[in-house]
Amino acid sequence: MKRQTILEIVLLAGILLLTAVTRMGWPGLTEFKADEARLLQLALEMADFRQFPLRGISSSVGFPNFPMSVWLYALPLLAWKHVYAATLFTGLLNTLAVAGTYWLARRYWGVPAALTAALLFAVSPWAIHHSRKIWAQNLLPFLVTGWGITAVLTFVEQRSKLVILHLLLLAMAVQVHLAGLALVPVTAVYLLIFRRRVNWKYTAVGLIAAGLTALPFIWYLLTDGQRYLNVEKAAAAGSAARNWDWAALQHAWRLTSGWQIHALAGEAFANFLQTVPNMTAVYLLWGGLIVGGLGIMGRHIWQTRHQPDRNTELYGMLLLWLAAPILLFSWPRLPVELHYLLPIYPVPYIAAGILVSRLPGKWSWLTLGILLITAVAQLTVWFSLQSFLSQQATPGGFGTPLAMKLEAVNTARQQFTEADATEILIAGPGDKPQEDEFPAVYGTLLWDVPHRFVDVGNTAVFPQDTAVVLLDNAGLGGQVYLEAAGETAVIPQRRGENDLYVLTLDGQPTPTHIFDPPPILTNWASYAGYDDPVLGEDGAAAEWRVYWNAGEPSAADTHMFVHVLNEKGEREQVDTAVFPPAQWQPGDLIANTFRISWPENASLIRTGMYLYPSLEPILVFDAAGNPYTEAVEMGIGN
Repeated sequence: MKRQTILEIVLLAGILLLTAVTRMGWPGLTEFKADEARLLQLALEMADFRQFPLRGISSSVGFPNFPMSVWLYALPLLAWKHVYAATLFTGLLNTLAVAGTYWLARRYWGVPAALTAALLFAVSPWAIHHSRKIWAQNLLPFLVTGWGITAVLTFVEQRSKLVILHLLLLAMAVQVHLAGLALVPVTAVYLLIFRRRVNWKYTAVGLIAAGLTALPFIWYLLTDGQRYLNVEKAAAAGSAARNWDWAALQHAWRLTSGWQIHALAGEAFANFLQTVPNMTAVYLLWGGLIVGGLGIMGRHIWQTRHQPDRNTELYGMLLLWLAAPILLFSWPRLPVELHYLLPIYPVPYIAAGILVSRLPGKWSWLTLGILLITAVAQLTVWFSLQSFLSQQATPGGFGTPLAMKLEAVNTARQQFTEADATEILIAGPGDKPQEDEFPAVYGTLLWDVPHRFVDVGNTAVFPQDTAVVLLDNAGLGGQVYLEAAGETAVIPQRRGENDLYVLTLDGQPTPTHIFDPPPILTNWASYAGYDDPVLGEDGAAAEWRVYWNAGEPSAADTHMFVHVLNEKGEREQVDTAVFPPAQWQPGDLIANTFRISWPENASLIRTGMYLYPSLEPILVFDAAGNPYTEAVEMGIGN
């Protein structure tokens, strides 16, 4: 074996190992927020054969996504139903994208080009970031690289059957994230330019296969999802336009170079930047190689415009591939986000490789050596950033690492088993997984354990039987849990973030004042009692707690009001949504704590429930079982 071949193998092995480590190493040091949780929840249900999803999660504009990402993420979950399975699956596919980049560049432009392209792709900070968590768009680099490889093999090397796979990968990319739509006109241009080489029979088969993948979503839109077909609503959602700007091009530069990777530190970015070197020289070197490579490609196309050769075709395909997403998301009618430009991968790195391959032999290897030094610099910043993100709260940036959330979940599971509990209460900000992040995240991580959701802003729920509470101590309800809990475990989070608590509830609290008999409402909820108000230091505000028992479960959106009146009839009022009736279970005791302005000489508290938004009162039964009043009244001392 030649010395140069051995060197290539060693370098390639090192690059791929580095790629795999940065993309699949430390899976606990990844984000896991609402979108990731909702996507994983659907994939878990599919992998567990509970349902076949016809749609994905909702997009940022409310329109549902295709289910393709759910189907793909269900694959690793068939073998291991754990969040890490899907996380590592993302990293694996992105590692294969780097390997595919190497294969494509080596096949047409040689070893230096291939090693350059693979190395830059492997250590690119944003490329690493977009390969480390469960996110539909993070599947794009793998699908798009496959789409590009099959395009070259189909249209340049005339392997006609591969047009089927090319069209199938295009359909999958579009359905994983609509940013893939940028590649549809690219394929159309390829088919037009190379029409004499196209086998239209196989093309028809590919189009049919691609169309079949979209049928379940189309069926959903025509049945359960008809509301999303409202053209006027869709037009209104897309009516906000920006001016022509450089945003898409800037995002493309960020993705390519690693520029502004410190944005992941959110509001703490300035603190992070003080810990790392200035990377301007690295960005300029990478940019110079990429722009130089693009210049070589454009110059060759111009010079051979009358007598095209294979490189003319290849360069044209690459330039069109790169330009299409940038041009599409420069259109003022479309929003633009960083991840919308992911379909440009890996063209910029191939362009840099093409430039390196044009250098004299010694200089190409010297340049590659310099790029290895820049790779070390990029990785130094990236590893420093991971260390920073794992320890410091980063509002507006990277979320709390998954490992910390799993520690709380595993502790809750352990207490659930040891206490022989019947359920886990996921108690934090919000109780609606489709709207609120805390219940979405922990509901998915506890998908196989009986659980309910409690918004602890002012609510604490105490089941009849033993239960475990996974608590984010945010709000008045959290304090009630901490006062009433038996065994308590504290799960530290990052500096600047609330700790999590795991509590065991062995019983229900007893109100200071007990209703006997308890007032019963027409939804069969009943008031159990209340505590004396606790006045603040200034006496102008107080905290007052009322206890009630759940009634019949229903889908009704139910609210509670509290009125505090003085002897003159002057009133202070607080209203709140109650623990959702859809989650009510027999024996539940719910404590609602209200912080309310306290009138001077307060003498009476009135509280009751009503339906929202109709404001229809839920009446209270009298002793004879007849509905007779809207509120329960409690006298208080001055």
